[in-house]
Amino acid sequence: MEQKRWYDIDPVVSRAIAMLEKSDENLQTICAEYVIDKLKDIDFNMSLDEQYNYILRRWYDKNIKVSHAMEYLKHAPDELRHELALDIIEYIEKNTEK
Repeated sequence: MEQKRWYDIDPVVSRAIAMLEKSDENLQTICAEYVIDKLKDIDFNMSLDEQYNYILRRWYDKNIKVSHAMEYLKHAPDELRHELALDIIEYIEKNTEK
């Protein structure tokens, strides 16, 4: 059985991340700032240093802000991660030309 990525466990989060990946960098950064802003007040232990122990190979690693936001999301409580994913989807849909 193939291992799921952390964001594939919840279909809504998976969709939000997929949409984010296809968005332009400006939209990615705005969404990242939103996530960081929402999650920075939550008290959960997370070291951003941990994520730099690998080669920057994931799509979101080329933008430090997006990378941080993804790490925050990964460690956020499930319910909150789901809510933020819905917000990201809504924002991207509103701000993407069809």
